[in-house]
Amino acid sequence: MLYDRLENIEQYTGLFENLDTAIAYIAEHDLDELPEGRTDIDADKVFVKVTESDTCASEEREFEMHEKYMDIQIDLAGVELFEVALGELEEAAPYDEQTDAGLYKAPLSCAGVLGEDRFVVFMTGEPHKALVRAAGCDRVRKAIFKVARD
Repeated sequence: MLYDRLENIEQYTGLFENLDTAIAYIAEHDLDELPEGRTDIDADKVFVKVTESDTCASEEREFEMHEKYMDIQIDLAGVELFEVALGELEEAAPYDEQTDAGLYKAPLSCAGVLGEDRFVVFMTGEPHKALVRAAGCDRVRKAIFKVARD
């Protein structure tokens, strides 16, 4: 996981070629201008989905884990919490190749705050939970960059 202020995102280039493509796009574009839905950046290697979603209590969400794509998540409006699972995982739903996600339960996690010009990168194989309600924020508009592992 990478977690930082958006103004520092260019410091994370050099890890993966497709991640560099996504970072360059983020640095060069006004993300608030992105339309709802999917925007292709480099075909199926790098694309972004803009969504508006309700947040909910942590207990109402499962951890998800991807095999093909890393996520770069950026809140465009609103604030949410995210969690990363620690320790043993219990499968809640098997991996689905079409959605590139399996769902899990975990007894331990660490949490962070998204929004306020922050970003988080969840690597492939990293169980994470997004859209966890932060105090006073029931809905967020966010950009989720899907970045294929090189």
